[in-house]
Amino acid sequence: MRVTIAGASGFVGKNLIEKISRNHSIKAISRESKSSNIENLKWIAADLYSLNSTIEALSDTDVAIYLVHSMMPSARLFQGNFEDTDILLADNFARACKKNNVKQIIYLGGLVPEKNISKHLESRREVEDVLKHSDIPVTVLRAGMVVGDGGSSFEILKNLVLNLPAMVLPKWTQSTTQVIYIDDLISSITKSIGDQDFFNKTLDVVNGESLTYEKLIRKTAEHFHKKKLLIPVPVNYTSFSKLWVKIFGEADYELVAPLIDSLVCDLPTSIPDPLLEDCIKYTKYEDMLQMIHREKINRKFAKRIKQDKSVRSIQRLPNPKKLTNDEISKKYVSWLPKKFRFLINVSEENDIINFNLSNLKTPLLQLQRVNETEEIDRVKFHIIGGLLSETKNTGWLEFRQVSDGRYTLSSIHEFYPSLPWYIYKLSQAPVHAWVMYSFGKFLSQKTT
Repeated sequence: MRVTIAGASGFVGKNLIEKISRNHSIKAISRESKSSNIENLKWIAADLYSLNSTIEALSDTDVAIYLVHSMMPSARLFQGNFEDTDILLADNFARACKKNNVKQIIYLGGLVPEKNISKHLESRREVEDVLKHSDIPVTVLRAGMVVGDGGSSFEILKNLVLNLPAMVLPKWTQSTTQVIYIDDLISSITKSIGDQDFFNKTLDVVNGESLTYEKLIRKTAEHFHKKKLLIPVPVNYTSFSKLWVKIFGEADYELVAPLIDSLVCDLPTSIPDPLLEDCIKYTKYEDMLQMIHREKINRKFAKRIKQDKSVRSIQRLPNPKKLTNDEISKKYVSWLPKKFRFLINVSEENDIINFNLSNLKTPLLQLQRVNETEEIDRVKFHIIGGLLSETKNTGWLEFRQVSDGRYTLSSIHEFYPSLPWYIYKLSQAPVHAWVMYSFGKFLSQKTT
């Protein structure tokens, strides 16, 4: 089958490619094109923030596999959160799949607790919802920590064990979890490809072993022959945990923080689904550890992009009156000069919108409305000039609705400010964040 993998350059993606490349024709999506010695593999560069780029990447696809998580910012300055980014990227992916008549979507999400769900795990569940609204058969495979050399969560755990002579054990280390070995997860994904028994199914990829995070720490320390002083403390404070996991786990804070928040949740302890029983070979964490190399791997976690002046901003907007995107965009254009009375003027002619300071002829920003007849759930404006924009052909502002209007998003992409970077960060950037926050409050009013 023709399989396209988004998130192919990650830990799971690389292992999946190795497993299925003999039996399927694979397109692997990454930010940059790569060469490959594998006959059935083609790496393609795509920007998943761009709907058109995503549509092009998913052409000639039977099965689309979605392994994307967006906890790391994708621009030098990012205003927003990973939850809103997740649903925007998933919406682009779902729309692109529908445009290309994809036959099946496979999504790797996270185990969902019955109570006290974290933002990280709730975001995974929201992505499921967005993909299912594509009306394409979706297979959702939910997993906890994936054990294997190079897996982000396991490498953080291993680095903590190797780097710390003693560890404090907050109350969250008593939370229950389940882990899965990378080979078993890959077997589960592989089996679901093109199999109609998996269509429109949500399955927990588990091995049935009940563990706490304290047990994981103790068993990992024993495996690597590290004697640890473990000190239980009767608090559930996560801020300090994030700090020491960042330092001694050797990972970025943006990656660590959502993961730590999820550790306070008790994940379900369940047995493998009958559809996946033959895929689960490792039923004990100790067995998985026997497959792990003892040397310390120099794991290169994803880092914040710093090489250019790009700016991205994504906000979820309240929409209690169920306004259309066109109505929201028009309200934004009319609301802004009222909010900045005597300071900002807005004029519109032939789909060109100019934002001017009072008595200044040259616009601060100039936008052009893009008429996309097929995209009834999105209104898009290209940033085509103005004193505050360094470029005339890269950025865009959009308003979109996701999952039949369940979520409303406003976002700016690929914007390059003309102001010197640190002046921009201290002036235009916080003003924009405040403006979008204020516009959200305006939309939430009953009299809007």
